[in-house]
Amino acid sequence: MKKELNLLLLMSVMLIMISCSTKYIPLETTGITVSDDYAILKTKDYTFAVENKYWIKDPQDITDYFTTFYITIKNKRPEKMEISPSDIGLLDENGNQFDVVGMEYIENMLLPEQLKYLVLTNIEDETSDVESLLEDQKNILEDWREAKKNLITYSFQFGSILPNAQKSGFIFFPRLSSQNDFCQIVFRNTQIKFIRNDVKKKGKKE
Repeated sequence: MKKELNLLLLMSVMLIMISCSTKYIPLETTGITVSDDYAILKTKDYTFAVENKYWIKDPQDITDYFTTFYITIKNKRPEKMEISPSDIGLLDENGNQFDVVGMEYIENMLLPEQLKYLVLTNIEDETSDVESLLEDQKNILEDWREAKKNLITYSFQFGSILPNAQKSGFIFFPRLSSQNDFCQIVFRNTQIKFIRNDVKKKGKKE
């Protein structure tokens, strides 16, 4: 029962965070079309689509530390296409560059946070004992295994894209300050502009 209540509380907090999170919408520019919040870049060799999309799976605290985008890359060539993290970058409105963060870094950063939460929770709970601490630790680690599976399943996998195939998934950048009205995704020297959703609604110009 306690686990179900915690899950409901977590979902409620998640929905509140999503509603308050900063959302960036792509702008149509030369060579860039926009469809359903995706910016789409088409060349004779590939199609690149990108959206500032929320991560809503475990680990939930990703949004506390990272700005997430969802990308799809289709290889139109008859040969393999190689994609590396250095092909993609994020620029804030002042031109500061942020590089793609790897899954290993995310795991190493967030797992200690989960364990710290476990320890603090049990310290504050005067009725907790060694047995309950071990049970909570077991549950945390099981949840983290599920979170790692989500990271592997839903993150973009860099490397080779086969001829006429495509890859999709999330990419992660250090959290962008919400004070930024604009940002840009750069893919292979092509800049794709995004504007904060509430700024666009107000009709603010670049």
